[in-house]
Amino acid sequence: MGSIVAKMLLPTISSLALLPTISIAAKRQFHMEAMVYFFTMFFIAIYHACEGPGLAVLCFMRYDLLEYFSIYGTALSIWVSLIALADLDEPKRSTFIMFGVLTIAVRIYQDRWGYGVYSGPIGTAVMMISVKWLLKMKEKKGLYPDKSVYTQQIGPGFCFGALALMLRFFFEEWDYTYVHSFYHCSMSMAFVLLLPKVNKKAGKGGDPVKMTCSTFCCCV
Repeated sequence: MGSIVAKMLLPTISSLALLPTISIAAKRQFHMEAMVYFFTMFFIAIYHACEGPGLAVLCFMRYDLLEYFSIYGTALSIWVSLIALADLDEPKRSTFIMFGVLTIAVRIYQDRWGYGVYSGPIGTAVMMISVKWLLKMKEKKGLYPDKSVYTQQIGPGFCFGALALMLRFFFEEWDYTYVHSFYHCSMSMAFVLLLPKVNKKAGKGGDPVKMTCSTFCCCV
């Protein structure tokens, strides 16, 4: 009986794999990203706890709302991680983050179980990153960013992210408890790897952004 209860609680416990991700993001001064990861971890943990026996007291919201916010938090975590990787300047960064916050909320409300919940943010962010980096390569006439970013961050990060999504959409019927728990761990590792080593935009005062037409269009 104890092993059955432990197995049922495993998805809740595995959601705590995001704790190191939160800590690392905060240490690297990605405070907004750390807050999103905490939001995600909290709702995933409560959502899975409400599935287990004897933990109904933790269900402070309707089950379908907990489900919604756990999926929303995961998709938003993917989005902010990729935007952090893009290393955008303001006001582009805050504009694109808010774009994701709003559109992901609508998309998940429409269909929370479709592939588009995650493929939409990933595809949009990858396209933005590719355009920016290709323009930088053309300007530098060389590789951008450094080779180490591809080998130490992007390659492993996307591998863990792809593994997590494969487990989530194609292999959960094997054994939901273990596969879904490993999905939590793989996704957490992907977030850690994709985050840059330091937030270059943190802690710098700089001059205020000039309110020009091009600023409003996020083109400077």
